[in-house]
Amino acid sequence: MSWVKVPIPARRKHRRMPNLNLPPGTLQVEPGSAKPVLTAFGFSPSGFEEVTIGQPEEVRALLTKWPVVWLNVDGFGDEEILRKVQSIFGIHPLAMEDVTDTTQRAKVESYGESTFLVVPMPQSHRDGVRFESEQLSLYLTDRAVVSFQATAPGDCLSVIRERIRSGRGRVRSSNTAYLAYALIDTVIDAYFPLVSDMGDRLEELEERIVHDVDVAQIHDIRAIKVDLMRIRRAVWPMRDAVAAMSGLDSVYGAELRPYLRDAQDHVARLMDLLETDRFMASDLMEIYLTATSNRLGEVNKFLTVIATIFIPLGFIASVYGMNFDPQNSPWNMPELDWHLGYPFALGLMLCTALGFLGYFWWKGWLGGDTFGTGRLKKRQPRGPRDH
Repeated sequence: MSWVKVPIPARRKHRRMPNLNLPPGTLQVEPGSAKPVLTAFGFSPSGFEEVTIGQPEEVRALLTKWPVVWLNVDGFGDEEILRKVQSIFGIHPLAMEDVTDTTQRAKVESYGESTFLVVPMPQSHRDGVRFESEQLSLYLTDRAVVSFQATAPGDCLSVIRERIRSGRGRVRSSNTAYLAYALIDTVIDAYFPLVSDMGDRLEELEERIVHDVDVAQIHDIRAIKVDLMRIRRAVWPMRDAVAAMSGLDSVYGAELRPYLRDAQDHVARLMDLLETDRFMASDLMEIYLTATSNRLGEVNKFLTVIATIFIPLGFIASVYGMNFDPQNSPWNMPELDWHLGYPFALGLMLCTALGFLGYFWWKGWLGGDTFGTGRLKKRQPRGPRDH
């Protein structure tokens, strides 16, 4: 018997709770959080400036020099710096509280002439690591966009940075409302490669299950289902958030409405892909259970055939093993005096076994996957996926 080593899934982390029973506006920073790293872009249609800021006050020079400023804050490990950023840009205390409370769902809130947006941003994909997201918070004013991220290494916003540096697109020629839209649209687009990759993994699993059932496959299916559930939990509220952005007439005028509708369309397509993959994952689970049941049934059928053949053979052997003396009675095993009595008994057993095998074959009980390889009939290849 060969033993199959089944990977044990990692222990699930406890779900984080929102900041409870605290005064409004309290900044609750997790212990061990990374120190804030401040990077800023100031730009206009004619040029740009990119700087790494040591102290928040240095951003004031950019605000006086450039019509649009984007300040990105990576890390919440210094409350004093966060308070200074809050003071410079006039960030509402409740919005600042939501920045450090990274359990927020996607949402849009208006604070007078400023707007606060929250979207879950997928982290950089690493092999062997399940889907994880981090909260991206945007505070939008008439002159600046302030973005907050809890972790410093890596994000999906490099596309926007390159557009600002190269002058491609209309980011440098637009206002802060378009910059905020571009950041959120980039976050939405970052989900498509993840969902596409999970769809490919599901199709690969389907091929593996169709060809040969393996006990480790059920853990792979479960892992993908958990990832799909996490992505759906992150993407679902973004539909309402993007729709709420369309309702901010003072921020997003008629010129930007088509762009917001495009973002809504992207979210809708994401949800369609997620629902398709979730149904496919559920179908794979049923296929796996069916294949396992079929394999067990084939093994049981094979064992039943063997047992059925050996029952009459055992009966014949037991009859000829009684050794009654034929000299005392003509009814007592006359075959014991035969010169070919032993070959006769073996031949009788062989004929009985062949007779049973022939009957089973005629009934069709020996066709298909009798010997328990566990393979199913391969499906016809499907059409290309819509990514």
